[in-house]
Amino acid sequence: MMSSPIDIALITCHGALSASSLIFHIPKKRHAGMPMIYPEFRLHSIAFGLRSVACCFIDYYGNEYKLYYKMGACLGTMAIADAITKAHAEPGDTTMRAMPFSLSTTVQERNKITRFHSNSQIFATLLMLYNMETAFSPLFAIQIAAFLMTLVRKGLIKPNTWHILYSFALMINIFTSVTLQPSELITICIAKYIFSYMRFQIKMNKYIGWLLIFGLIQGINISFIDKYDNGYYTRDVMTIYYLVQNIKIIDPLFFQHFIRSRF
Repeated sequence: MMSSPIDIALITCHGALSASSLIFHIPKKRHAGMPMIYPEFRLHSIAFGLRSVACCFIDYYGNEYKLYYKMGACLGTMAIADAITKAHAEPGDTTMRAMPFSLSTTVQERNKITRFHSNSQIFATLLMLYNMETAFSPLFAIQIAAFLMTLVRKGLIKPNTWHILYSFALMINIFTSVTLQPSELITICIAKYIFSYMRFQIKMNKYIGWLLIFGLIQGINISFIDKYDNGYYTRDVMTIYYLVQNIKIIDPLFFQHFIRSRF
């Protein structure tokens, strides 16, 4: 995979696009029933958008220590996001897990979508560590989420449409698998499931959890798998499995609510 100064210039433009959202006036509090832009979300969007930009720069300009620099960028972004939450969030509030749905959505459907979004954020953090393509890809979902909120505010789409389109924006990150070796993709999947268990099942502190995961990624070496999978069958199977499983998760929103709205 080759990169050029033009790539860096274009990536810088994407970072400027995220930061440019500060020029717009938005409500001071989040809307209780609609996914619309509010201060905490906007600042989180900028922070995590610039994380992608920073990791692309590190990948382009970095040396043999660039993996550690990327890990530092990820941890630093988490600290910034926590500071933003402390300054702007209401008690018990969370940026994505409290995102409103349409009233017709069941609690079970909401929980499945919310967990998918949380797991996708874990996946996005892990993608920061590999190459410029994987680091850049999550930026699309971050920026399209804010644009879709503008469409909600203008009455052009409904809350569940926001969740459907945002979910698809998260899912397309899997296609960066074409830039990864099978062993790298397997490592990402193992790390995602371990962190998800530590964070959501045993409620481990996220910083401790990520330090353990980063240590695992730095220490694990299963590159021998690549010698036996020249056709990348493992990668293709895992990609298809990922898409099928996650499309099943958003199926209730996409199909059931589409039918309910018309019949």
